[in-house]
Amino acid sequence: MRTRSRLVPSLAVAALALGLAACSPDGADTSDGAPAASADVAADAADAAEPENLPDGWTFAAGSDVPSVDAEPALPVDVVDGTGTEVTVTDASKIIVGGDDVAEILGGLGLADLVYAAPTNSASEISLNAPEQYEFSQETGTEGLLSVGGTLFIGNNTARHGDVAAQFRKAGVDAVVVDDQQSTGDKIRAVASYLGVDEAGEELAADVDAQLAEASETASGLGDLRVLQVTSSGAGGANAVVGTGTAGADVAEALGVTSVGVEAKLRGFSRDYSDEGLLGTEPDVLLLGTADLEEWGGLEGFAAAFPTLLDTPAGQANRVIVMPDDQIKVSGPASGAGALALAQALAETAE
Repeated sequence: MRTRSRLVPSLAVAALALGLAACSPDGADTSDGAPAASADVAADAADAAEPENLPDGWTFAAGSDVPSVDAEPALPVDVVDGTGTEVTVTDASKIIVGGDDVAEILGGLGLADLVYAAPTNSASEISLNAPEQYEFSQETGTEGLLSVGGTLFIGNNTARHGDVAAQFRKAGVDAVVVDDQQSTGDKIRAVASYLGVDEAGEELAADVDAQLAEASETASGLGDLRVLQVTSSGAGGANAVVGTGTAGADVAEALGVTSVGVEAKLRGFSRDYSDEGLLGTEPDVLLLGTADLEEWGGLEGFAAAFPTLLDTPAGQANRVIVMPDDQIKVSGPASGAGALALAQALAETAE
């Protein structure tokens, strides 16, 4: 079977008692991937290359119209973050980001150069290009993050980063946390508000929301497809199922398809699943990011990571779609372009 590839430009700026369970905070998405400067965002998406190790018959889909704006922080600013904490942000010159989503949103606002430190397991080019890389775990704790020397911490998960932010503030460093269960547009608005650039954030979020709406129209004839998104970048670099509060969840909602992870009430990138449970969900389509495929090393590694998925209806029919990480794993400016690309890819695989 021939490999299919789709590069799509946007036209506008069960009661699963099958081994799936609610996700613990440690299973939340903390890595939720793009260019080193906002001016390069659209170009980077347009140049998205099909993975060299894309298995025969799998589909690669990528959007090519990623919106961006140019903003300049207006500080100090008083905000209420995703944990309900009142914070005064005074210095954003060296931002420690909690994950790729925060980094990508900053990039979309034209502020990628403010990203000073990012997690070591990042997929975003903005995060990877940060001057400092850190590993956050129960072993390293907040002390390791404080030693990085940033001026502002922006966490991306209230369950995982709420206490971390509180410790930052206790040490005299500004810290806020984005509510990870918000929509992508609201996450963009939140990050923008932390830097006093609400108007720019609203513009960027509106562009992404418009693309998601366009994708919804494109997908109107798809019917009830069951999509299972998996990743190699759960907490601690573990294999995981993608659930609520993620870019994949937003995209699935926009397209009117069923996200297996959301249906099972899994939060973020969750490790709370069983191979038998995944087999029983009977997905029509499997979805993953390019960094996941790279981490697994191709088909053999994917099969080793999720032994039962090739036996599901999606696996048996070879209905597997691979997308750029910033378009399907990261809640940021590229989500809308990714949604449109996925809508067209799903329509093609359903034929």
